[in-house]
Amino acid sequence: MRKNYLFYQFFRVIITKWGLIFYYRKIRSIGREKIPKKTPVMFIPNHQNSFMDALLIVSTNWKYTFFLTRAQAFSSAFMRWFLENLNMLPVYRIRDGINSVTKNNAIFERCIRMLEKNYALLVFAEANHNLNRRIRPLSKGFTRIAFDAEQQNNWDLNLHVVPIGVNYTRHKESRNDVTVVYGDPIPMKKYQELFQQDERKAANVLKNDVAKVMKACTMHVQNAQHYFLHQLLLDDLADDRSHLIDPKKVRPLNEKLDDLASEEDYLAAQELIEMAEKKHLDLSRLQEYTTGKQSSLWKKLLLSPFILLGFLNFRIAYILIDKVIRNTIKDHAFDASIKFLLAVFLFPLSLVLISFMLWIAGISFEGLLIYWVTSFFSLFGFKEWVNSHKQRAHNRQWREFARNNVHLHAEMIEKLNRLLLLKQKLYN
Repeated sequence: MRKNYLFYQFFRVIITKWGLIFYYRKIRSIGREKIPKKTPVMFIPNHQNSFMDALLIVSTNWKYTFFLTRAQAFSSAFMRWFLENLNMLPVYRIRDGINSVTKNNAIFERCIRMLEKNYALLVFAEANHNLNRRIRPLSKGFTRIAFDAEQQNNWDLNLHVVPIGVNYTRHKESRNDVTVVYGDPIPMKKYQELFQQDERKAANVLKNDVAKVMKACTMHVQNAQHYFLHQLLLDDLADDRSHLIDPKKVRPLNEKLDDLASEEDYLAAQELIEMAEKKHLDLSRLQEYTTGKQSSLWKKLLLSPFILLGFLNFRIAYILIDKVIRNTIKDHAFDASIKFLLAVFLFPLSLVLISFMLWIAGISFEGLLIYWVTSFFSLFGFKEWVNSHKQRAHNRQWREFARNNVHLHAEMIEKLNRLLLLKQKLYN
């Protein structure tokens, strides 16, 4: 047994897997039965949502996995010890210094040794994260590791590359749905003859094959210039986002939208998004504001005891997390990751502190047990309060914007109405 095996499994199962079950409303995995059981595997997922992507992959399959991680994260002795015990290996980029890049040779050799033990290696081949729902060009680093591993083992390693699509209904928020789609494994053996003839061509063919499977495992907008319209109609303004986590549903919608849309539609979507970003407005809440849509009164009444208990239990922890997100996080692709990591520790800590105060006040063990059980359900009530709180805040922001920017607001509503007509055609 590896010396960090129990440490790794504790974080993978107890912290990560159970934490994600509470953080998301529903986590579904598709195709994990395709993952080869007795051979080494290289996972190549899309990378939209910072390290939430890695957490979701490692918690939805059984492979003992190593990860290539930006060297910048290994900034202190403690972080190096912590990350290495979680099977993370630093990978260096040119921005880390030309001399640092040569350190990748030793790291890649370690990756090969891990693959030789039939472990899995996870590589984000897009090289960086981006919230946009499309597959970006893949870097060649993973192809070098894959081909070197097979070469060093006389092409008998039987390494398989497994492309993955991680799909979110909303990237930055909790209590939403996620689907992890495992694509068909690609055996490296099929590239042996081509690699021996032309190494560069073999690397490009492998990249293209992996990208093709990745695009089939997630929503992918082929034309980046058209992305704004797809973002608005399939995401921001969608009444139901379930198609975003089902590649079989979203791909036909992508194609249909491109057939229906005109250049004026693409331009209107781009201008609407740019206007909203300039004024720091959330377009996903625009329909709620214009239609006056509110959460169900019956739902609020039924959840009211749990909403109140959730407010008392988690309000302070929520304020602390919100301040960290607002004041320190500049890249919003990290929002969900930071929320998750802080909530995993702060929410249970909040319950422990309140339980201690109740115990000091003389509450019996049975009373504390009832408190803990009801507090579990209060998580859902607290999410309802958070949604209502955000909805009121965004509606207030839109009202202030409309009052202070009459002409610009009218222009945005005009563009919105045009796109809503297109949306009606799309979903009909």
